[in-house]
Amino acid sequence: MSSFSLKFTPSQRIVLSFAGVILIGSLLLSLPISQLVSSEARYWDHLFTTISMVCVTGLFTVPVAETYNTFGQLICMLLIQIGGLSLISFIGLFALRGGRKLSFINMATLQESFNVTETKHFRSFIKSVFGFTFAIETIGALILSFQFVPEFGWQRGLFSAFFVAISAFCNAGFDNFGATSLVNYATSPLINLTIASLIIMGGLGFSVWFDMQTKIQKRLSFRKFSFHTKVVLTMTTAILLLGTLLTLLTEYRNPDTIGSLSLPQKILVSFFQTVTMRTAGFASIDYTKANPVTLLLYTFQMMLGGAPGGTAGGIKITAFLTLILYARSEIIGLPHTNFKARTIDNETIRKAFATFIVFIMVFLVGLFAISMTDPHKPMLLLIFEVMSALATVGVTANLTPQLSQLGQLVIMALMFFGRIGPMSILISLSSRKLSKEETIQYAKSSMIV
Repeated sequence: MSSFSLKFTPSQRIVLSFAGVILIGSLLLSLPISQLVSSEARYWDHLFTTISMVCVTGLFTVPVAETYNTFGQLICMLLIQIGGLSLISFIGLFALRGGRKLSFINMATLQESFNVTETKHFRSFIKSVFGFTFAIETIGALILSFQFVPEFGWQRGLFSAFFVAISAFCNAGFDNFGATSLVNYATSPLINLTIASLIIMGGLGFSVWFDMQTKIQKRLSFRKFSFHTKVVLTMTTAILLLGTLLTLLTEYRNPDTIGSLSLPQKILVSFFQTVTMRTAGFASIDYTKANPVTLLLYTFQMMLGGAPGGTAGGIKITAFLTLILYARSEIIGLPHTNFKARTIDNETIRKAFATFIVFIMVFLVGLFAISMTDPHKPMLLLIFEVMSALATVGVTANLTPQLSQLGQLVIMALMFFGRIGPMSILISLSSRKLSKEETIQYAKSSMIV
């Protein structure tokens, strides 16, 4: 990290590191040695794929299996892994492994990359992040190999298992099967439950896993978990249960999705869609055949995303809960915003509001822009596509390859913005010092709202 100039802020370093990986990755994928002989992909397609992989989204203009050979798919796996953990984190890990002492600015960059504020135990935290990631991905790949090895043979089966496991844990949504994602495995409990588990674990946030690990090692109960951990686990469980029930309700009689399946299979498919909408990007149904109300439900779920400090996108479930709790306290006239015998501080509330407002503004700007570039596409599908890109989910109603080049440019910008985080980008662009006039507090005034 010493190669980064000291004049850059932590947020700017994160932005630059992602941009650098995207540039190098797109050039590597565009090389003939990375592509199949039958590939007709242009550099534009490689750039789109790279941005989607580094931003762990899952949208593509050309399928991985029909474009890249084994070497190219290895590069894809590396890009997804770097995107999930960020280049900054890898550099920090190598520095720590080498016994180097990190400077204050480098430590701040790493903390912001993982959305962690505490410096105590941070060195053990970052080592735990990588150890946990590689261990879970390996276990997931071994379980998936029970399906893929008999189907594809040892070499391709193991390779595909690791490809999908890494993609699932990083919430990337890419596979190397073709353009239909996991539709062919829609009713397979092994595939669905394994991938869903990887998605959930990646989306919980590394701070949650670090807290759970330390508390379990000390043989402490759930009550001893941190307030953040308990909130994330509770919210995740509630969203998954409610989302599964709502999908089951809206699609129960739809013969093109789950209508013709048995009840256990309907529950399995509905559960998987709810999990994947938390920014994973895999699909086991054709979204062009889903009911409009279901797409609206999924759009809202995509906006929520997962927990902060992990591989998920969206506004984050903790920010959403904060907004709901604050609205409740204002409506019924409570002096404080309380939850589970805790009071949420004003700084957290301001951050949640700022994140939500910026996210919605970017979404509306992106929707307006893509409505101008592709005016003949159905509005509901455009809304679905834009939210999928901004929340770094990666599901699509088969719209991405059909968009104009300008429309795809909008999607690329949204994916990058959504992965880096609206607040990080705003901070990185506002490195100037505040003037004296901007820090003055003027006389207070009221305004009717």
